[in-house]
Parts: sequence; C-alpha cells; structure tokens
Amino acid sequence: MPNNESFARGYLKGYEEGLITAWEELLSLTTKGYSSREIQILAKSRKSNIPQKVELAKKRLSRDMEIDLETPPRSIAENATEAQKEEEPTAIALMPGGTLVVKDNHLEASLLLLREALAKGAPGLCIVRTPPDTIRSRYNVNCRMVWLTKTECVKEEGCDAAKDDYVSPTDLPRLNTMIKSFVSENKKGVIVLEGLEYLINQNDFKGVLKFLSGIRDQVYLAKASMLIPLDPSVFDARDLKSIELEVQG
Repeated sequence: MPNNESFARGYLKGYEEGLITAWEELLSLTTKGYSSREIQILAKSRKSNIPQKVELAKKRLSRDMEIDLETPPRSIAENATEAQKEEEPTAIALMPGGTLVVKDNHLEASLLLLREALAKGAPGLCIVRTPPDTIRSRYNVNCRMVWLTKTECVKEEGCDAAKDDYVSPTDLPRLNTMIKSFVSENKKGVIVLEGLEYLINQNDFKGVLKFLSGIRDQVYLAKASMLIPLDPSVFDARDLKSIELEVQG
C-alpha cells in the first residue's frame, strides 16, 4: 500500500506540473501577438516534441536514481514492435511530373531521394527553412539552395551569399517565379520544398493552397518532381487533407 500511495502521489504531482507547464506555454504565446492559426501551429509543433522531452527526462532519472527506465517490460516491448511494423511508412519514390507530400518530421527521406537523383545527373533545387549550410554539411546535398527567411542572406546567418538565394516567406509571387524559372530551364529537375507550415504561418492558408496549385502545374508540365516534407502532427487533419488534394490531385 505505501508503494501504491507513493506512486499515486507522484503521478498526481507530475500530472499537475504537466498541466501547469502546458497552460503557461499557451499563455506565453497569446502575449506575443500571434494569430489563432499561428498559435495552433506552434502549439502542435511543441506537442510533437513531447516524446523527445520525455526521453530526456527518462535518461536523467535513470542516471540520477540509478534505476532502469530505458527497458520497457517484455510484453510492452513486443506490442510496440508489432505497432511499429504496422506503422512503417510506405516507400516513397520520385514521379516525373508529380508532387508528393512526404509525411515526416525530418528531412532525411526527401533529401536522400534528392541526393540519389543528383548523383544520376538530375538538376536539383532545395527551398528550405533549415539554413542551407546545415543542409550541405549534415545531409551532403549540393545543389541550388533557396533559404526561406526574413533575414537578409549573409554567411553568418547560415547561407553563402555568393551562391545561395533567399526569399521572404511572405513573398509567394517571387517564390513562384523562382520555381517556374527552375523547371523551365531544368526539365526533369527535382525540387524539395521544406517549411510549408512556415509559409502558412506567414500567409493565409488559402493563399498557400493557391500557390501550391500553381507550382504543381508547373512541375507537371516540365516533367519535374517535387517533394514536400512536413510534420503531419502540426496540421489539422482537414488542412492536411486539403494540402494533399491540392498538390496530388
């Protein structure tokens, strides 16, 4: 009974602290001038980071208390393995003339396909929220880069001004022109567009859908390929479905 009571009290304390932290973060967002949609996207993004935070806390407790919290009970581990098998993502592939939404909260899958295409001689274009220098060093991808940023592109900020372009996320017409120019000059080229949630955050949702519709048609006509990696957890199911329908028809 004492152990049960200690567990229950610890659970309730953690539950209370978790609720307080969540509401404090939400309140902090409301004081920074964000719109309701921006708050929604930011909140979902932070929610998606909870598993990583829990893992860090687990490692810290295991170390400090000298207990093993890393290995789950056998039955739980077996169930997790089966669930993981069921949830393995479908293999993705480049499609000439196709635009594909890649549901992944990392860039690896899309950049691996791009790197393979580059190795075969295909021209590539990366439009990224991640600083281009990071893309080059971390993923070994070398092609034309366009950085989505409101900061003027200088080397200290993460891109090489001598070879990288930059564009404000609010300047959708210029971004559209860049893509149109690329596909017209590079038939069967490959484009990676990262930062869709950032574009939506900085514009209105319908405007971004219209932008996606336009570049989808340009990609199709040039028999190019475009990959749009995004984290599905930061979007409403309805918005995510609208995006998929818009870019994939």
